Amino acid sequence: MKEINIGMLVNTHGLRGEMKVKVLTDFPQLRFQKGAVVHLQLAQGQLDLKIQHVRESKGQLLVKFKGYDDINQVECWKGSMLTIREEELQELDEYEAYFYELQDAVVYDMDGVQLGTVSEIIETGANAILRVKTKDKDILIPFVRAFVKEFDRKSKVMKVELMEGLV
Repeated sequence: MKEINIGMLVNTHGLRGEMKVKVLTDFPQLRFQKGAVVHLQLAQGQLDLKIQHVRESKGQLLVKFKGYDDINQVECWKGSMLTIREEELQELDEYEAYFYELQDAVVYDMDGVQLGTVSEIIETGANAILRVKTKDKDILIPFVRAFVKEFDRKSKVMKVELMEGLV
C-alpha cells in the first residue's frame, strides 16, 4: 500500500504532547480532524495515531494524539512524516491530479513528440506550474486545461499544447 505525505511534525508545543504540524495536503480540515487516524512514519516502522484534538495557534496547526500526553513521549517524532493510505485520498475531477501523480510524468506535445519529464511542481496562488526537464533546458507549463490537454494517472503520461515561444 502506498502512503501519501499529509504533514510533517516540526516541533513540540507545550508539555502535554501537542505537536506543530507543517501541512502538506490540500485538505487539512479533512485530514486533521478529531478522531481521524494518521500514520506516523518512523525509522523502526509505522505507528497509527488517532487525533485527539486540533487547533490553530499563530498560523500553525497544533495536533494532539490520543494516548500521548507528555512532551517526552512525542519529542522524538520531530521531523517525522504523517501519512494516509492512497485509497483514503479524495476522488478528483477528470482535470485534477495530486502533485505526487504529476511528479516524474512524461510530457508529450500534441504531435506526440516527447518534451521531457515533470521535475517539480511549483505552487502559486492561482494554479500549479509544472517544471518540465527537457534535454536542453527546463520549461514551465501552467497546470491548466488551456495547456494540459490529457493526463493518464496510471501511465503518468501527459499531453500538452504549448503556445509559441513557451518552449
